[in-house]
Amino acid sequence: MFANMELAWETLDESIKEKIKNKKAIHSSLGAKFFIEDYKAMESNGNYDEYSNEHPIVRTHPETRKKILFVNWTYTKNIVGMNKKESDEILNEIFKHQARLDLTCRFQWTENAVAIWDNRSVQHYAIADFFPGRGLGHERIMDRIAVQGDKPN
Repeated sequence: MFANMELAWETLDESIKEKIKNKKAIHSSLGAKFFIEDYKAMESNGNYDEYSNEHPIVRTHPETRKKILFVNWTYTKNIVGMNKKESDEILNEIFKHQARLDLTCRFQWTENAVAIWDNRSVQHYAIADFFPGRGLGHERIMDRIAVQGDKPN
């Protein structure tokens, strides 16, 4: 499942845009902890330390120059300089907005299919329908390639 964060920014309520203008948010590496706990049988490097970074809530794509919502429900924990209640309310509104069906696309996997996306402007959610005895029940083999990116601004 993919969600277009350029379109998410363009269609975001103007009052929320104003509240998050020039703001940053804390992103925590422990956001995916739920995944580690649910799939203990999966191989891990054993590193459970927390790493966090401050990123702009809205970034500019370095090539298209379009604005992009740069937060997500898994890793974004709070808006810098805002009390927790207000930060949580705004982030929850944004997360609901990002999940709208008109912003998303579900990739139809077929034999030998390849999916390539730009992590700067698209969010990806892997729907776990490939485990044995679950959903489609097909084996999923994945090679991930990450290109060194730029610093979000």
